[in-house]
Amino acid sequence: MPTFRKYAFNDEATFTALPVPQGFAVPLGIIEGAYCVDILWDGEPDPTYLPFECWPPPIGVHTFLGWDEQYGKDYTERDDLNNTLNED
Repeated sequence: MPTFRKYAFNDEATFTALPVPQGFAVPLGIIEGAYCVDILWDGEPDPTYLPFECWPPPIGVHTFLGWDEQYGKDYTERDDLNNTLNED
């Protein structure tokens, strides 16, 4: 199943040095000092991209039509997990 993720890089060169995403990438440009890219992966995200994954609140500058619900669900699950881990 496709997966929608958001990424923030130090600059465009960092993004272009990574393997080409297997899916559809939309460069958003510089947002709050980072070069941002949204990727709709064909399946699971490439783990090479994990250090650059970011989780801005849904739905902001860009979304893929029909995929905002999936991103929102993943965002909420991630937020719930972080809150549970921080309770200890």
